[in-house]
Amino acid sequence: MITRPLSLNHIAYPTWDSAATYRFYTEVLRCEFVAAIQLDRVPSTGANTPYLHTFYRLQQGGCIAFFEVDGLGEPVPDGIPAWIRHLALDVASLEELAQWRDHFAAHGLSPVGIVDHDGVWESLYIFDPQGVRIELTVQTRPLSESDRLSGLQTLAQWAARHGQDFAAAQP
Repeated sequence: MITRPLSLNHIAYPTWDSAATYRFYTEVLRCEFVAAIQLDRVPSTGANTPYLHTFYRLQQGGCIAFFEVDGLGEPVPDGIPAWIRHLALDVASLEELAQWRDHFAAHGLSPVGIVDHDGVWESLYIFDPQGVRIELTVQTRPLSESDRLSGLQTLAQWAARHGQDFAAAQP
């Protein structure tokens, strides 16, 4: 029987400077560098596209990965606010989150936060060298059935205001 996926294996982002990405993810975020694959052809598409694919492991196993592609220009702004696309990573405690804030400042970064999100998450934000917004977060309480039901109601109201057919999507 098919269920939902087990966990996140990796998420991939573009980079235009693999060396700067390496320094940031190993020195600043303290991730473990685990692999680099350099190919001239994309296995899933067959496209002749030379690239380097690098992987940085998180403490519990998933990875943040990057592609540096020969000749790929940097993207033009698409109008989506920078705060929308981000990668949220768990840390163990509020005390550790405060330590990360100091660690980032010691590396010349200007973190934003610690921000309280509805009494459920406390978060700290920075950008990596490629402009990826990183959120370090602590969940201060478990989400409950009440949170789920309230969330469904909020989602249904939003969908109705925006002419979306949410009822058809519910089991």
